[in-house]
Amino acid sequence: MIGRDAEIVLLSGMIAESQAGRGGAVAVFGEAGIGKSALLAEVARGVPDDALVLRATGVEAESELPFAALHLLLRPARHLIAGLPTAQRAALLSAFGEGPTEAHPGERPGARAHGRSEEPVEAPSHAPAEVPPDGPVEARAGAPDRFLVGLAVLTLLADLAEERPLLCLIDDVQWLDRASLDALVFAARRLAAERITMIFAGRDGAEPAVNGLPELRLAALDRPDCERLLAGHAAGLTAEARDRVIEEAEGNPLALLHFSGILTPEQRAGHLAPLPLQPPGPSLTGRLEQSLRAAVRRLPERTRLLLLVAAADGSGSLRLVLKAAQALGAGPEDLEPGEHAALVEVSGDRLRFRHPLVKAAAYQEASLARRTAAHRALAGALGGDDQADRRAWHLSAAALEPDEEISAILAAAGARAAERGSNASAATAYERAAQLTVDRERRARRLAAAAQAALGAGQLPRAAAAAERGRRLTADPLVLARLASVRAAVEAEQGDPAPAAHLLIAAAEGVALIAPAEAASLLATAAGDAWFAGDRVALSRAADLLESLGTAKEPVGTDKKPLATDAGPLATDAESRPPNEESHPTGAGPRVDGVEGRLAGVVAAVRGMERVAAGDPVAGVPLLRAALPAGDVTDRIAGTYAVFGALMTGDDDAACERAEARVDDCRRRGLVGALPHALQLLTQAQILRGRHAEAAESGAEAWRIAHDTGQAGRLRHLHGILARLAAVRGEDEECRRLAAQAEGTAQERNGSGWGGCALTLLDLVRARYEAAAERMARILDGPLGHTVIVTFAIADHVEACARLNRPDRAAEAFARFDAWAGASGQPWAAAVAYRCRALLAARGESEAHYDAALALHARGGRPFEQARTRLLYGEWLRRARRRADAGTQLRAALEGFTALGAAPWAERARTELAAAGVHAAEPKRAAGSAALGTLTPQELQVVRLAAAGATNRQIGAQLFLSPRTVGFHLYKAYPKLGVSSRAELAGIDLGPPA
Repeated sequence: MIGRDAEIVLLSGMIAESQAGRGGAVAVFGEAGIGKSALLAEVARGVPDDALVLRATGVEAESELPFAALHLLLRPARHLIAGLPTAQRAALLSAFGEGPTEAHPGERPGARAHGRSEEPVEAPSHAPAEVPPDGPVEARAGAPDRFLVGLAVLTLLADLAEERPLLCLIDDVQWLDRASLDALVFAARRLAAERITMIFAGRDGAEPAVNGLPELRLAALDRPDCERLLAGHAAGLTAEARDRVIEEAEGNPLALLHFSGILTPEQRAGHLAPLPLQPPGPSLTGRLEQSLRAAVRRLPERTRLLLLVAAADGSGSLRLVLKAAQALGAGPEDLEPGEHAALVEVSGDRLRFRHPLVKAAAYQEASLARRTAAHRALAGALGGDDQADRRAWHLSAAALEPDEEISAILAAAGARAAERGSNASAATAYERAAQLTVDRERRARRLAAAAQAALGAGQLPRAAAAAERGRRLTADPLVLARLASVRAAVEAEQGDPAPAAHLLIAAAEGVALIAPAEAASLLATAAGDAWFAGDRVALSRAADLLESLGTAKEPVGTDKKPLATDAGPLATDAESRPPNEESHPTGAGPRVDGVEGRLAGVVAAVRGMERVAAGDPVAGVPLLRAALPAGDVTDRIAGTYAVFGALMTGDDDAACERAEARVDDCRRRGLVGALPHALQLLTQAQILRGRHAEAAESGAEAWRIAHDTGQAGRLRHLHGILARLAAVRGEDEECRRLAAQAEGTAQERNGSGWGGCALTLLDLVRARYEAAAERMARILDGPLGHTVIVTFAIADHVEACARLNRPDRAAEAFARFDAWAGASGQPWAAAVAYRCRALLAARGESEAHYDAALALHARGGRPFEQARTRLLYGEWLRRARRRADAGTQLRAALEGFTALGAAPWAERARTELAAAGVHAAEPKRAAGSAALGTLTPQELQVVRLAAAGATNRQIGAQLFLSPRTVGFHLYKAYPKLGVSSRAELAGIDLGPPA
């Protein structure tokens, strides 16, 4: 191959590395005709004999067919599907349309498979067939988590690579169906320990589709390489003709070959006009396309017609193309001129265009009437249930005006795509169905389905646009509610919860009488948005409406579930959107008898939130405690409310327990998209409980999956939470970086509260007391002043103000914390309140408060706060010249900070000990804990599961890794721990800190 030596060396090196168990992926980009496909073919020819090459190529006509490319790529691995973990196997089979499916609401059984002859039966207006009743399309019963399909792909490829090394070539990614591309990119990011190389190739502009993968960009050939290429393929050109071709081709190999190939004998001999060979155009690609269209125009009419059918089909099936072309008057003999012109080639039962640009030229050169005729002929030639989607899209392409019959067929195709977990394809099908729909209300329902599908695919602008179009068409309150839920989710994900809250409240008011459970779900989500917006009016309104639902009666025959489900990346943030749930309050509180008491706990919780936000924790905290659910962790909203209630009442043990249950449920059910949200909750709870090593572990996993699945809002929140850990550890630059990223471009609020409080903690330990006090004052006066982390950080504000000898600046904030601590009933909270009193009190009164604080700390909870109390008390005792007593407290503080990995705080304790003249031996860490500190968070996760007896395959299924990657982490962890086998892990204390 001419001119690509460096690229071949690079890619061949990657393949060699993968054979040694160091897999990787790369994306090759360049303009049309630059040689991407040729490079992939050259690399494939050079692979070792024992390697297996898997190929898939994006086809424009198949870009809306769910998992079309993936199905093709994985054919050689079909025999291994049965051995996948259960959830992964079910997800992959469902994606391929082979798993059990349920009839779409409002359809007769089997209607989806028969296209135009079986139109879906219209459901009543309050339950439209095109709008799944359970909210986002992705979450419908039977639909696989789109990222679980990616994990199944990874496991399947890893299993195949155990037999022989793999090279996966994925070409023309700009036309790959979105579901296949998502799954393949998810797998490509997890190949570090695999014998797999994945090479993607696509045109310039397709880079976002494979975001995060290393890129290799193909440049134009230099002049010597252009001359070499022409010498081998266009011998006989004069120097003048060669120079003109090279000039106009601009180093593009396809252009070099095409422009030289269309020269007349006179031009090849050098008789060239001064004008360019091709008409001027805005770009080389444009000039090349025009030249190819001219080549198509020179063909006989029936050859052009046959090539048009082949281009409209796109699948390359010679049988299908000839069958459809025959209906239009063209036959096999009409292919010959196209073959002679080197525009197409036939091999066996496959018809292939020389280049995608040739296919585009054959299609674009035809008139609109001929294109629609070609699509109708192809639709007529496609038969059988397995061709229903292709037939639907050809009928769509042939439709030039609204057509209810075709729109119903496309809506059915959308339903099939949703059931298979391909939300992007479902959104496209529903949008096109809406375009062809005459009835306004039906069009609105199909746009609602499109909006929900786009939301499930993470396509926020598209979801918002579809929802807005649907809103203008309908007066149906339930459809309006679903549209509002999409618009609100987009607003919240982009960082502005205030408009989201108002959208949801207005929607809930519209459906309260006809669908109380759905209204309650909307209000529960609205309350969370209002909470983080600091909008007390909206929060109060949501609470009032929820309470009013207690008298509502569920309409006969309805079985609505709340809208919020495990919708993947757009599942809302942990604290920010406290959810609705089935609950069984342990104390008094409003009940929603009209919806069978399902949301009684939510009503109490939202009213409790409203009271806390209004500055009345004495009234609010008991309501939050009463609302703590018995716990259906399988529901995202229920599970989130359970953790939120525990956090807001300071019950860290309950928060950890319920967050762990939520994480376990996500792992068990294969909810990859929802897992970062659950892990985020767990990270928060573990940090507050003082389980810092585990929090780092959970947070790192949450960040990795959120990053790989494109959850930008989740990442912002995680950055703020992880900034707290960095502050505790004294990682100044990391803390500042994470806190800045938590803000986001839209000053996103969910993460900035944690980030701002982390910076305050960092300022405090670095003795920047004025900066700490000013920052906390701003946060307390802002929209986040009432939130969980800010409430807990009031103690930091008190300490900063006390060290500035300005206790008056903290008096109001402390009064609020004191009221909350008393209402919470948590010993640790009361202890911190006593510590604050000691800091604010006159010097002679402090000791009693410190003693009271330590007595309460002895009852457990928040070891970091206990160590801080001992540090402050030790400082006070040293200043009182009671060195022995000071040494007792400071040594205990040093031990506590050392155990927690709080390096700068431990250093402060050492400094105080030295100032007191007390010698303190460096605290000894528990056996094995020092070695554990050398493990990465993921290595620690893997080691703990392995020590518990899990196999590599079981660990991989739980952590969304391949078995080989699990083995790689164990291989790296063993020497750090001083062991050589899994059996020896039993002798190491791998548990969380006490």
